[in-house]
Amino acid sequence: MSTTSVHPVHSTSEPAHAAEGLEPVTPGASATGKHAVGAAQPDGVKKEKPQQQGKGKDKKDKKAAAGGEAKGPLELSPPPEYFQERIKIYDEYKAKYDKWVSEQPRVPITITLGDGKQIEGTAWETTPLQIARGISTSLADRIIIAKVNNQELWDLNRPLEASVTLSLLDFDSPENNYEARQVFWHSSAHVMGEACERRFDGCCLGYGPPIEEGGFFYDMSLGGGKTLSQDDYKQIEDNSSSYFLGDANNDTFQRLYGMSFPDSKQMTEYKKYLEEAAKRDHRKIGKEQELFFFSDLSPGSAFFLPMGMRIYNTLLSFIKSEYHKRGFTEVGSPNIFNSKLWETSGHWQNYAEDMFQLKVDEDKFALKPMNCPGHCVIFDSRERSYRELPLRFAEFGVLHRNEASGALSGLSRVRRFVQDDAHIFCTVDQVEQEIQDAFDFLDAVYKPFGFTYKVGLSTRNPKKWVGDLKIWDKAEATLKEVLERRMPGNWHVNEEDAAFYGPKLDFQLTDALKRHWQCGTIQLDFNLPERFNLRFRGPEQPGSTSDNQFQRPVMIHRAILGSVERFIAIITESSGGKWPFWLSPRQIVVIPVAAPFKDYAAKVAQTFHDAGLFAEVDVSDNTLNKKIRNAQTAQWNFIMVVGQDEFEAQAVNIRNRDDEVQGREEVIKLDAALEKLVKLRDSRAQINKLE
Repeated sequence: MSTTSVHPVHSTSEPAHAAEGLEPVTPGASATGKHAVGAAQPDGVKKEKPQQQGKGKDKKDKKAAAGGEAKGPLELSPPPEYFQERIKIYDEYKAKYDKWVSEQPRVPITITLGDGKQIEGTAWETTPLQIARGISTSLADRIIIAKVNNQELWDLNRPLEASVTLSLLDFDSPENNYEARQVFWHSSAHVMGEACERRFDGCCLGYGPPIEEGGFFYDMSLGGGKTLSQDDYKQIEDNSSSYFLGDANNDTFQRLYGMSFPDSKQMTEYKKYLEEAAKRDHRKIGKEQELFFFSDLSPGSAFFLPMGMRIYNTLLSFIKSEYHKRGFTEVGSPNIFNSKLWETSGHWQNYAEDMFQLKVDEDKFALKPMNCPGHCVIFDSRERSYRELPLRFAEFGVLHRNEASGALSGLSRVRRFVQDDAHIFCTVDQVEQEIQDAFDFLDAVYKPFGFTYKVGLSTRNPKKWVGDLKIWDKAEATLKEVLERRMPGNWHVNEEDAAFYGPKLDFQLTDALKRHWQCGTIQLDFNLPERFNLRFRGPEQPGSTSDNQFQRPVMIHRAILGSVERFIAIITESSGGKWPFWLSPRQIVVIPVAAPFKDYAAKVAQTFHDAGLFAEVDVSDNTLNKKIRNAQTAQWNFIMVVGQDEFEAQAVNIRNRDDEVQGREEVIKLDAALEKLVKLRDSRAQINKLE
């Protein structure tokens, strides 16, 4: 496709990444903007008719005044002066572009569609929308954006300039992570932004992008320190604040979130999804099940209660058992380091504001926000040989990051957390096998939770990278080979999105509500080994000297759960608090039918406890029915009722939490029940069923 440096049309738009909170679609208070079909059409699809003035508007204003929809007129009158200036600027550029297009040569071109079909057209005349209409009217009505040569998004009314391949994307087109949705939501953000400008005197728009996980937001100043109140939500929904350009030293902006869809059916389904998500909110479940809580005495740091620590420790034990199988060695590094360490790693220069700093004697120290520099120090504590590699260091280190108070969100965004990260030091030739093994590790961990995942490969940014270009190229090629071997065609490339220190793989989990969460990561690092001057002694070669025997290792950063706190939030919401037996903090509750059977109930519970299961006895004064209802509400996996018959038979009467019809009972000998329960726990099955 031909290009020219004087082309008058050039624009780019990047979706925003949602805050690392557990509101992947609408961060914050998880409310939605109102939807009207066609109110948020993407650029270049259809032109909406101007809002009609007169009777319709008068009725709306009267209704607002009478019904309390808004105090005063719905729109400012007269409208802001800059509206006309905006239109003038647009008209000038549009006229310039139209003139430029009219001067371009009209020559025959060929448009190749995704299915291979070819359509003849004319350069600088034929548009993607015309192509769509030629195929079918319904397609023309449905598409949102076009994609040219599998690279550039193209407005539907913009004429094609040369022979191209053309993709016509609608709201559900999965190409490159639903790019059409991002365009739709970007346009919706502008609609919402203009609505605010028309509604609020002194409104000044800031940043208004689509959100990668769904929906959109706009940051704005409303003038005079005004903040949105409940009365304003009749017109514009969903409450939070942000800082201009994300800098806490700047003015506070209001941040409005919204959601839009091409049709009302999708909006209805989305509202049902929100209702279900609200029921599964990990903060709500954490309080109901007494798992964890937060206190203003230590913002962003969770207090885990006994039941919550059962989940926490079970997760860590699971990962540790996998470490043992896979040749990882646990290490421990300090929580506080001298700033010299962070200067060497580069974090002090680029990350200091996000670190908790303190002064010790006359030196500056900081709480560690990550484990990797400490592991470099451990590697360098003595001379290493190639015979030791790969060397796999793992640590459940306590980390602290100075997150802004407004960004804190339950367990999903905290200041104090633990990661299950590990750092592998290996040769370039060992990278491929380590990546393969990391995939096996990921599969083994995610499977018990029922998680599927998608993978993105981030490649080198030609303007921001360190290391040896040949090693970079080999690393990227290796990652691509592994991906194509493991999941052919089911991965995507994030062009030029690698960290400056090496290419990486990012793993997004899909939970029970079809939401996506960034958790696992595999990152190749050529930077830290260089900055810390890490070396290992290679095999002796003929004519080699002691100096040239040393080689630089490649460092692989690897995490599976990521933040343990955040992962607990994810699985809490994915399971809705109905924990699988192996992970459940409330596995077995034993209920005696009457006081004389409390001793036998205690014996049963102790038998399970001695086998490493979580079992308790309900010795309250509640009635039997009340005890059973309480146990069901608390999500105990199995309720075991014991009375005279069970005592005489040394058995238990078992109720399964997940039986569709409650009240179904199964009487089983105590030793058989124990065997079945241990087997269920060790299988890490998702289904709560005794075999």
